[in-house]
Amino acid sequence: MVIAFKPIFAACICLLVCSACATNASGITASSDADRMTAGMEGQTAPDGSLVKCRSMQVTGSRFPVKDCKSEKAWSEFDKLMAENAKNETDKFQRVNTGCSASGTC
Repeated sequence: MVIAFKPIFAACICLLVCSACATNASGITASSDADRMTAGMEGQTAPDGSLVKCRSMQVTGSRFPVKDCKSEKAWSEFDKLMAENAKNETDKFQRVNTGCSASGTC
């Protein structure tokens, strides 16, 4: 009788461990109130006092765009960050291809 309970006990422990390791299936984590806005809130006032606007964002690895909604202030910060990242990556690519190093020797 004891032998019959060992596989069942082991299966229960395995399920418990696996359920504890489960992650968010969408892969999205909420970081602030500005990021928790939905498409139904478009045109409404955000907690920071600006209007909520939605954009279709292309996701790498998917053919379907995702609608992302943020306040106007959050979008302006997002655009500034993306422009800065694009400039830095372009500069880095041009330095590597022209032979200039990060130390400034060309």
